[in-house]
Amino acid sequence: MIELYLSKVTESSESEQAGKYYARVSYKQTMGVQDMAHHMAEHNTMFSEGSITGILIDFVKCVREMVLMGNTVKIDNLAIFKATVEANGLETLYDAENDKVAQASIGNLADGAKTGPAVKVIKLLAQSTGDFTRDELKKDVKLSWTDKTKAEIAAAKGDSAGGSDSGSQQGGNSGSQAESVDAPTISGETPFDNTTQVTLSGPEGAEIRYTVDGSTPTSESSLYSEALTLTDTVIVKAIAIKNGVSSEVASKTFTKNGSGDNGGGFDTGS
Repeated sequence: MIELYLSKVTESSESEQAGKYYARVSYKQTMGVQDMAHHMAEHNTMFSEGSITGILIDFVKCVREMVLMGNTVKIDNLAIFKATVEANGLETLYDAENDKVAQASIGNLADGAKTGPAVKVIKLLAQSTGDFTRDELKKDVKLSWTDKTKAEIAAAKGDSAGGSDSGSQQGGNSGSQAESVDAPTISGETPFDNTTQVTLSGPEGAEIRYTVDGSTPTSESSLYSEALTLTDTVIVKAIAIKNGVSSEVASKTFTKNGSGDNGGGFDTGS
């Protein structure tokens, strides 16, 4: 059973999703290798939890090794793993004026450079296969609202049916408001020339999840821990999460002078 909750995009958002509710998965826990080994050992297997843990650790290492060798790894009925790249746009293979050729390396192009590192970012891509394709998952998955979302829907239904003079309805609303989480604040200079530093801040005790590709952030999006360095025009979106409750989405566009697109110039600094 997969439980869902509803997240409302802030009314001030610059996207067409502003003010709308979107279903998100409420994840129960993150299962590590040790957790999976424990789970597998409970399935009447002849292998001990320790043996399974060792096999899984070795398997993960081997998958990483194969991917870094340029192979794709297909795990039947789960996913195909492979490396992919986000590329820089090179104007030429060889810049005679600066005696510089295209490089099979990772990095950012210098301002005004016609060629240089061909790759901006390298990523791990997982593509579902077999029983985990969308069509197959749709056949087997069971969905339900979280208890909190059920209560919110019931309160909304009661409000529309009974009006504001019902004491029980008002009590339900006040409880829902008490559990709400304020949206994070996105700060940084815009427009900017070369780079800009962006900081995210939220309620005390809340974690902040963000995106820089225009998508709506979820509990699985990148976790904010330090200032972001932007190198191109980017839409930063963020949510604050506290005690399993997500805030509305905060959104801010950072525009690079002379940039004509809404690309994804982003450097984690790591």
